[in-house]
Amino acid sequence: METWNREELYAEVWEKPLVKIAQKYGISAVMVGKVCRKLQIPLPGRGYWVKKEFGKPVERPPLPEAHNLPVVNRVKETPDACAPIAQTASPEPEPTDDYYQLIVQMESHTIPIDVDAKRHKLVTAVEKVLSRGQADSRGILEKRWDQPPCLDVRVSKNSLDRALIFANAIVTALEAAHFPITVQAGKHSTTVLIFGHAVPFAIVEKSKEIGRREVTEYSYTRTVIDYRGCGTLEFRAGDYAYGRKLRDGKKERLESMIARCVGAAMREARDRVHQAERAKQWEIERREKERQRIELAEQIREEEKRVQEFAGWVDGWIRARQMREFIAELERIWKEEKVDLSPDAPKGKRIIWMKQQADRTDPIVPSPPSILDRKKEIGYW
Repeated sequence: METWNREELYAEVWEKPLVKIAQKYGISAVMVGKVCRKLQIPLPGRGYWVKKEFGKPVERPPLPEAHNLPVVNRVKETPDACAPIAQTASPEPEPTDDYYQLIVQMESHTIPIDVDAKRHKLVTAVEKVLSRGQADSRGILEKRWDQPPCLDVRVSKNSLDRALIFANAIVTALEAAHFPITVQAGKHSTTVLIFGHAVPFAIVEKSKEIGRREVTEYSYTRTVIDYRGCGTLEFRAGDYAYGRKLRDGKKERLESMIARCVGAAMREARDRVHQAERAKQWEIERREKERQRIELAEQIREEEKRVQEFAGWVDGWIRARQMREFIAELERIWKEEKVDLSPDAPKGKRIIWMKQQADRTDPIVPSPPSILDRKKEIGYW
C-alpha cells in the first residue's frame, strides 16, 4: 500500500487529463478526482485542455497550503508467485472521448451550495406556482391547471424551501457550464440542452406509506393507502423510469452532489449522442441494404427476362423446324399428286408463304417482311 503524494499528484493533474492519470494508476478518473478533493488539489476547469492544445495562454493556480489533511492510501498490487493465475476477464478500457473527459472534469469539482444566493428567475417562478398549489394524495404539491409551465419540482410543502435552494444551485451550475434550460408544458416539462440533445431533469421527493384505512362507498368497501413526503430528495436526469438518479443518503445529502448531478445530466446527453450516432449508422446500413435489395431485384428481373426470351427462342426454333417438316411432307404429297407448285400457281404461292412463316418463327434466320409488321399502324380508339 502506498500513500498519495500531494505535490506529485498536483503536478500530474495539470500536465495530463484525469483519464490518462487514471490509466497510469489503474483506477477510474472519478476516483482520481475524489482523491484530489480530499487533498485539496485544484483541478483544471472547462476548456483548459483545448486551450492548451491550441497554444493559448492558460492559468495554473498554485497548490494551496493545507493543514490536517487526511492520509489517502492506494493499494499497490504485486504479483504473488505462489498464487494461481486466475482466469478473469480484462476490464473494459475507460472511454477517452471528449464528452467523457468533460464529464469527468465536472464530476471531479466540488460545487458549494449558497443558501443565501439570489434566486434564479426559473426558481422564483416555480416557487410562486407551488406556493399556491394543493397537495395530491401522496402529499406532493401540484400546480393549478391555469398556471404557466415551470421547473419540474415535485415535493411536499415541508420540503419546498430546501428543494428550491437545491434547484437554484442546479440551474446556476448548468447555466455556468453553458447548458441552456427550457421549460414547457407537458411530460418532461424541464429540459437542459447538453451536447446538442435536450435532457429532461426533475427534482422529486420520495413518499412513504403512513397508514391504511377502510372506506365504504355505497355497498363497496375498499382500502385506501395514505402517503406523505418522507423528506428524501432525488435528482432525476433523463427518462423517469430508466434515467439516472441521485438521492439523499445516510451519510451524504443531495446538496453535496451538485457537480455529480450536472455530471449525471451530461452522461445522459452523452448516451443520447451515441444513440443518435448508432441510429444514424443503422439508417445508413438500412439504406445500403435497401439499395442492394433493389439492385438485386432488378438483376433478377433482367435475368428472368433473358430466360423467358431464351425459352421463346427455343420454342420458336422448335416450332419452325416442325413447320418446315410439315411443309416438306406437304410438298412431297402434292408433287406425287402432280399439283402445280410453280411460284405463280396458287399452291406454289401457298408453299412459299408457309416457308416465309417458318422463317419468321425461327429466331436464327433473318425474318422476312409480313403484313403483320404493320399491325401497329392500325392503333386503337
